[in-house]
Amino acid sequence: MIYTKGCNFRCPFCHNSSLVLGTNSETLSSADVLRDIERRKGFIDGVVITGGEPAINEDLPGFIREIRKRGLAVKLDTNGSRPEMLQKLIESRLVDFVSMDIKTTWPKYKLATGSDADIEILKKSIGLIKSSNIDYEFRTTCVPTLVNAEDIDAISRISGSRGLYTLQQFQPEDAFSEEYRRITPYSFAALHSLLEIACANAPGSRLIGI
Repeated sequence: MIYTKGCNFRCPFCHNSSLVLGTNSETLSSADVLRDIERRKGFIDGVVITGGEPAINEDLPGFIREIRKRGLAVKLDTNGSRPEMLQKLIESRLVDFVSMDIKTTWPKYKLATGSDADIEILKKSIGLIKSSNIDYEFRTTCVPTLVNAEDIDAISRISGSRGLYTLQQFQPEDAFSEEYRRITPYSFAALHSLLEIACANAPGSRLIGI
């Protein structure tokens, strides 16, 4: 797992606030990371690049090329806000798998991201991913105040039948917003009810983080 610093969203439920704000004191250069990958090359067959939001880094394609030279597969985690970067990576065959967050339904997206997220840009990223030949996943963190059964029904229809749709449990302990640290996560039974709804529209649905 490679974590990049910085993000253009401020999701109140995010558990990686130090990465979002870039305040994490432990920082490695790309050269350091590549040396570590080289050292581990015989034990791993791929890397996951996550964040933060990796796609805000303009040098991401060059960094991934160096990883590919070492014969490793690459999975990218993204919030979908940089479709131009996604297109570059997909067309250049630099990624094998893309995982994009769909945080909630569009009317609630500003609340979910703490920003003026451009919905049309996000829809463009979804279209790019779904029309590509690479494997992909859409995922939703099940935050009770942001995601309900109707939202899961709508989002799973966006995901469709080809890709993977992942529901993940909300972890309030280290949430970006203090208010969200006081929210009680969905129960096991409630999450499974949401999963049943998702499976009806996207057979490749799963539940993680419980």
